[in-house]
Amino acid sequence: MGRKVYFLVPQPSDESSSANVLWHPDLHLDNIFVDPDTCQITRIVDWQSACVAPLFYQSGVPRMCRHPATPEGWVVPERPEGFENMSKDEQKRVDDDLESQTIHKYYETQVYKLAPLHWAVLQRPGIPILRKPVWLVSGVWENRDLFFLRESLLKITAHWSDLFPDTPCPIDFSSEDIELQSREEENVEGVGRMLVLFREEAVLPVDGMIEPEDYDVARENNRKFKDIFIGLAKG
Repeated sequence: MGRKVYFLVPQPSDESSSANVLWHPDLHLDNIFVDPDTCQITRIVDWQSACVAPLFYQSGVPRMCRHPATPEGWVVPERPEGFENMSKDEQKRVDDDLESQTIHKYYETQVYKLAPLHWAVLQRPGIPILRKPVWLVSGVWENRDLFFLRESLLKITAHWSDLFPDTPCPIDFSSEDIELQSREEENVEGVGRMLVLFREEAVLPVDGMIEPEDYDVARENNRKFKDIFIGLAKG
């Protein structure tokens, strides 16, 4: 599997992708300190995993700004038609989603104005597909990421004609590999749907943090969910 990574992921040669930069790998709201009077950033902490590496490997939208499936281009997020007829809970979900989209778009506009190399990499949709196996391969055995490594390589082969239209794909996967991946994917998606449900019901915090007064309840929930997941794995 590791050899396939080296066949499929070429070394970046363009200026933007190969530019070496110092990058904070885990920007989120708990790592950034802001002066409440001036609204200026005063400190950024948790640099222990930061490194200097090509933008190909590091460029992306920080998770505190990232919104899934954000429309491409300079689209201003708006409320949908019929918003006023929705229930209060539905309106809140729409507004929360709208806020998330707006933050993502604002981040993109600032990158466009202030970081042209970073912007150039963000505009290449093929880069996240190509670099995923590079992220995974070094720790695939320790982190038990074989499923995700295989998934990332299958995705490259599926998009190969778009990524490299003038070059034939150097590898392929057997029907047994594809069937195995499909079976494992069903299990992973099932667990993923449960996690989404837990978050939507406020059972599982998005950032994994809880208030001290909620600790006992969270610990009991954690025990219950552990039993559920172990039961699913055995089944």
